[in-house]
Amino acid sequence: MSEPATETPRMFSQSDFDKVTQVVTSVFQTEESLLENNMPTYYLKQPQETKQAFLKLLKNLKPMNLTPLLRRDGKRVVLRIIPKPAVKPSNILVNWALFLATIATTFITGYLLSEGVTDPLIGGVTFTTAIMIILGLHEMGHKLTADKEGIDATPPYFIPGPPPIGDFLGIGTFGAVIFQKSLPPNKDSLFDIGSSGPIMSFVLALAATIIGLMYSPMFPITGNETGFLPVPLIFSVIAETVIHIPSNYYVRLHPVAFAGWVGMLVTMLNLMPAAMLDGGHISRSLFGERTRLVLTAFSILSLIVISPIMAIFVFFMAMTKHPGPLDDVSDLSSSRKFVFVGLVVIFVLSSFLHYFLFYGIDVLRGLLGFLAL
Repeated sequence: MSEPATETPRMFSQSDFDKVTQVVTSVFQTEESLLENNMPTYYLKQPQETKQAFLKLLKNLKPMNLTPLLRRDGKRVVLRIIPKPAVKPSNILVNWALFLATIATTFITGYLLSEGVTDPLIGGVTFTTAIMIILGLHEMGHKLTADKEGIDATPPYFIPGPPPIGDFLGIGTFGAVIFQKSLPPNKDSLFDIGSSGPIMSFVLALAATIIGLMYSPMFPITGNETGFLPVPLIFSVIAETVIHIPSNYYVRLHPVAFAGWVGMLVTMLNLMPAAMLDGGHISRSLFGERTRLVLTAFSILSLIVISPIMAIFVFFMAMTKHPGPLDDVSDLSSSRKFVFVGLVVIFVLSSFLHYFLFYGIDVLRGLLGFLAL
């Protein structure tokens, strides 16, 4: 992750403060203006429209290399103006090295998963192609949205991982990430950043699942099989619709279908409303920081059951407070609240909730049977 470049703190003279004040008062009605801790600070009159006014101010301050921050301070709304942080450029060679390493590890994964399904070379190539498209376009969804919103962000970093070894189901990658180097302008932008990736990966995972299942062979169940995967809800629906599995048969996933399974898992995990995950950005834009912290705790507890490694990862991510957008006062637009409902549906369809429901029912039955003794 690239760190902002250090520079000498900017000192605001009275003349500088007067110029900034002139720009601020051209878009906002202020009730108090002061230079607080060498920071131009303005308490705004309420009520007044803030979302469009803030975007206009952000644009007007850009030539001055300044950035506004809009926050609530108790019942008051305060606007602070800070120097725009300088950011070091990313080293693109690191991105390429990780990209090539991930291609190698995913190819090995697809090669090993092809036994009894397809030619290993074909399996390696098709799995690599499918999973890299799903992960890559997920992150490019974030990147393109960031560019559109004027947010500085790195190119995607692909993370290589171990292939399947023994009983360990490695998938050749730990996913991909981009790093934001500047804050989104408002809650709408923060929501768009968080939602663009999961929507993209869900659609691509659906396509990979449908295509891969069409080439996945079925075998009769003998009772000696091990290592069956739990499948997301929509995966089960697609399987029954596309290939009509007989009750006494099981499916051995083609590498492309397995890439679809991984894509749905990635989508579900990213939509967990926790820390700096995509779902964390979405919940922060919709509910605020306090509710996001509660949802983060709930997510970590859920991940302990689903993926203990991911639970540990999110726990450490949660140690860093979410910075929020530059304008943390204006509300999220109504249209995005409707999109949020769609994201909840995507989360449920990509999840293993039906497995946990059935498991919970079995546990409850066992407990009732024990109490009846």
